[in-house]
Amino acid sequence: MKASLVYSAMNDESVVSEPANGLSIDSLVSSCHSSLVSFLRRRLRVGEDARDVAQEAYIRLMQYEGSNDVKSPESLLFRIAINIANDMGRADKVRHVSDHCDIDGLDFESGIASPEREVSAGQQLDLLYDTIEQLPPRCRQVFLLSRFRNMTYPQIAEHSGISVKMVEKHISRALAICAAKTA
Repeated sequence: MKASLVYSAMNDESVVSEPANGLSIDSLVSSCHSSLVSFLRRRLRVGEDARDVAQEAYIRLMQYEGSNDVKSPESLLFRIAINIANDMGRADKVRHVSDHCDIDGLDFESGIASPEREVSAGQQLDLLYDTIEQLPPRCRQVFLLSRFRNMTYPQIAEHSGISVKMVEKHISRALAICAAKTA
């Protein structure tokens, strides 16, 4: 009965059944539902939560059904609803809800290259290999020692019998030629 009352109130249907004495949740919901939901819509960050908070307030109010100790049932209902709304606000703050963004409009990449991109990358790699093959012999040797054997400039200089400054020049030249050909 109580669950159907709350459901009915949420659907704006009027259900009134007065118990012989004490607090009547049915009549309180019938008389206060629209004003409570309006109040909560103004108070909450997300207006659509108003009906959920009202529903929870009705459920918590059910413990007072038939009680003669409640002097102002409307005030109690609104106080319960305010407390629930405050609890929701604190929970949202802890979860940093305000920092969340809607992901519906975002485009996500899968990390898998499209077939067109794979073909293009393969063509650029072939062009880079051809460019490296066309470098002058000493320049190509220095570049390959640097990039594929991960040797330092002093190690390359010692291995090739040239100065470190000459290694720097060969690397700079190789990079400039590769950049110009693959751009």
